[in-house]
Amino acid sequence: MDEYVDELTTLGLSSYEARVYVALVENGVMTADDVATEADVPIGRIYDVLNSLADRSLVRADDGRPRTYAHVEPSRAIDRVLGRRRNELEAKRGEYERTASSARRNLTALVEEVQTEQFATSAFHDVSARDLLVERFGSAAIEIRIYVDSVTFRSEICDAFVTQFEACLDDGIDVRLLATEFDPSSPPLTRLLDSGLRIRRTETVPNQRFVVVDDREVCVEVLDPVSADDLLAVVNFRDDGIATDLASSFDECWRRTGPGY
Repeated sequence: MDEYVDELTTLGLSSYEARVYVALVENGVMTADDVATEADVPIGRIYDVLNSLADRSLVRADDGRPRTYAHVEPSRAIDRVLGRRRNELEAKRGEYERTASSARRNLTALVEEVQTEQFATSAFHDVSARDLLVERFGSAAIEIRIYVDSVTFRSEICDAFVTQFEACLDDGIDVRLLATEFDPSSPPLTRLLDSGLRIRRTETVPNQRFVVVDDREVCVEVLDPVSADDLLAVVNFRDDGIATDLASSFDECWRRTGPGY
């Protein structure tokens, strides 16, 4: 009986409810006293449990004398239990989403209240650097400017970047990319161009790859000195003056390049 009881409790029945239902399936029609004995449920609780199951259309009661109880066919009963569980989880998900929205709003407001004029953070190695960049992209409210030499998407970081950029573009954030080399027919770039990414080719190679977020903060990529194709670290800092200067440099180069994709 125990394995069946465990499955039913996972689907939302109480231990007593599950034991009673399984006992009825195993033994057929029974009186309340017999159910209590077979299911090992205290006699003082058996009517509450049976009534609860009947209210959920999992058990049928016969009003004869003595009153007897029978299980609803398992396939139908499980569908009803599952449907109720889904509704509960959907309600819980809505509650979590509302709480998350409130927490995001309140904590963002708190950050804005205590935000110092300047800050700097850094992340080393591919995964941490990728996560920092994705986080900062996600903080954008207006615009993201990206200036790199070549646009390449390695598999381990591609999905995270593309997914975040798509989310930004869907939110109406202007994402512009300047690069010396890129293939607009590559699947990642095709996805982003379809979502609204703007990209132009420039002959001017940047001394360092950089990202400007909303004219207020900058992310600078530090490449591995041994392997220039690998990302060693990302330095993220907030300095309105530097961010404005880099944004102006980006915009001037953007204008000189002319039409792009």
